[in-house]
Order: sequence, then structure tokens, then C-alpha cells
Amino acid sequence: MTNNSFAARTKRFELPNGITLLVLENRANPTVSISGTMRAGEYFSPPGKDGLAGVTAGMLSKGTLKRSKLEIAEEMESAGARIGVSSNTFTVSVNGQSLSRDLPLIISTLAEELREPAFPLDELEKMKQRIIANIKEEQDDTRVRAYDRMTQIVFPEDNPFHQTPAGKFINQIEAITVDDMREFHQRLYGASSMILAVVGDIVPDEVRALIEEKLGDWYGAPASAINLPETQLQPSARRELIPMKDKPNADVVIGHASRLRRSNPDYIAARIANNALGQSTLSSRLGLKVRDEMGLTYGINSSFAESGLGDGPFVIGVTVAPQNVDTAIDATAEIVSDYIANGIREEELRDEKSSMIGSFKLGLATNGGMASQITGVELFGLGVKFLDEFPSLASAITKPEVDEAIRKYIHPEVAATVIAGTF
Repeated sequence: MTNNSFAARTKRFELPNGITLLVLENRANPTVSISGTMRAGEYFSPPGKDGLAGVTAGMLSKGTLKRSKLEIAEEMESAGARIGVSSNTFTVSVNGQSLSRDLPLIISTLAEELREPAFPLDELEKMKQRIIANIKEEQDDTRVRAYDRMTQIVFPEDNPFHQTPAGKFINQIEAITVDDMREFHQRLYGASSMILAVVGDIVPDEVRALIEEKLGDWYGAPASAINLPETQLQPSARRELIPMKDKPNADVVIGHASRLRRSNPDYIAARIANNALGQSTLSSRLGLKVRDEMGLTYGINSSFAESGLGDGPFVIGVTVAPQNVDTAIDATAEIVSDYIANGIREEELRDEKSSMIGSFKLGLATNGGMASQITGVELFGLGVKFLDEFPSLASAITKPEVDEAIRKYIHPEVAATVIAGTF
């Protein structure tokens, strides 16, 4: 471990109330970024109340017991600072940025919003209307419709990756009350599951003292467990059409349960496997054949969607003219079958490893990027040392390891294919 390593430079504190604080001093410019997480995401929304986690997180900035949302916004804007809390599938994320001298402002604002949210009724009604308008707008999007239906086929209804049908989701959003949010906040928001990373022109011990002053006596809810069984592959393939009026293009979404989580030992090999197949429309196998050679689409890609604390779907998506749907599906199937049979080529492996390491290093070029990555490796139990080790770990991945990951995680023979458009 060198003195310049992330492991050596990052100070890790475990506060008595359970907050894990990681602080990295970076004197490159007089700014500071914070990133954080707590286990209070959509996974924890009660049955029949989908969206409650997102609404609760969004409402934290809409006023506290001490100040209105306008008073908070004016103070933050006058300092050119920002702090926000947003909901994800399993966690809520904290992100903030300011000049170093204003770190006390963003920490005190965060503490106030976490500890004393007011959940004003008028702001709740506005937020619900915005969410409902967005849901309705998305119902006109062929890609959204195809993706949502794929998840409904692949995942059981109680799985967080199963997208709730729009009409049902709207009804559930409409029914959310202030009491629902207060109960959710009281049950899920707490220090024991909180990770906070602070990176910038700061002194670690001073940051610790500041966090202890503002949040050190906050306990809140105990950490909630995530117990999500792995989603098994479907027994057979399925194909569905979603007719939509007046669409010049159709969207095809092909997906199945990935069974890939960040904790899987072959996670990096699986990511490389996907990157070569379809991460980029411009340089991947799918893009080079279906877009460049065949001219069927402007966009085709594949991904392990949300392979983190849970195992989301493996997805291939392509936008095509309606008359080219079958041609595009057949071409995609042929490419994937060849990839499974013959594996990654050595030049693809070399290029993808180089690209992945380059992107990783680029992501660590800013205070915000470093804070986000530090939070992530702590959340997934990898430790800050992983940031130093990743380039060599990725470099060491071999063709047999990637080929094994391809065959383990990509299963077109049982995929759900959903086509949305005008036919």
C-alpha cells in the first residue's frame, strides 16, 4: 500500500451511532463533494404502496420543522451549494457539493432534512401530480412499455425489479399520505445503515467533528436487512406484442433474469462479457453488425441492468422500423449464439479491459467521482483498497473466465422478447 493509494489516503471512521464515515483529503481545488447511502429504497416500500420510498426521499427537500423549502433553497443557492436525497431500488443516495468553506452548510442542511422533515401536504400533492404526469408520458414511449412488460414476465410481482403496471402504479401514488411517509421515514431512515463519503479540500478530523456535531446523536431506525432470493431463469422463451398507435419505430426488448450481483466473484468478467457484446452501439458486436453492417437501427445495446445488491435482468434493446423487427431479432439471436459458442476474441478482451480501466480512472478524476466510488465500494463490502486494486484485477481477467461468464449469465433460449410499436 503506497502513501498515494486510496487505501492510505482515505480515513475511515465508525461513529458510535453506526454511521460509517470515509474522508479523503484532496487539495486540488477549494471544493468538497459528499456522497452517501442508506437502506431505505424502493425494496422497502410496503405491499400496495409502490413509489413510497421515492416520494419520501423527494419530500425531504420540501421543508423541515424549522424552515420552508424556499428558505432552504435560498440559503443553498446563495452559497452555490447543493444537497439532495434520491431513492434507488434498495437504497437512498445522498449527493452534495459546495466550496470547502460551506461544508458545514450542506452537512447541517442534510442533518435537518434527515432528522426533521415536515412532509407538507401541499408539496406532497404537487409531487404526486408530477410523478403521475411522468408515468402517463412514459406510457407513450415504446422502449419504456417494452422494458416494463419484460420485467413483468421475468420477475415475480413482489420482486423490486418487477415494474408495476402504470394504472396500478398511478392508483398507489395517488393513495400515498403524509402519515405513510412519516411511518416509512421512522421505520427506515437511521444512522446504522448510513455510509457517508466526503472528498475535497478538507481536514479529516474536522469533518468527523462536524458530522458528530450534526448527526452524532441521531439514531433513527435500525438497519433493515435485504433478503432477496436469486431469480431463477424462466423454463422457456416468450414473445409478446404491445400495439401502440402512430409510432414510426418499434422497440424490441429481450431479457431474462441475470442472476448477477456485485458480490459474485466473476462480476468483472461478466461486465467485460457484456461490454464486448453490446455495451456500446458504436463499438460492440451487436452495434457493428445490426447498426453498421445491416443498417437496421441507430441504437442497439445490452446490459446487466442493476446488478448490485440484487440481480436485475440481462437486457438487449433495439429500436427498428416495424418492417425490420424480425430481421433485427434474428440477427441479434445469431450474434449472441455465436458469442456463446465461440466466446470473446482476444482483441475484444484486450480492448474492453483497456476501456474499462480507462473509464474507471476517469470516474475518479473529480471529488464527486471519488466520493461516489468510495461510497459504492463500502456499500458492496469491497473496501477502499478495491479502488487501488481494480486496474490490476481487470487486467488479469482471461479469455476462459469471460467465456465462462458468457455461458453462465447470457441465456437467449429462455428470454422474454417484447415488441412495442405500430404493426
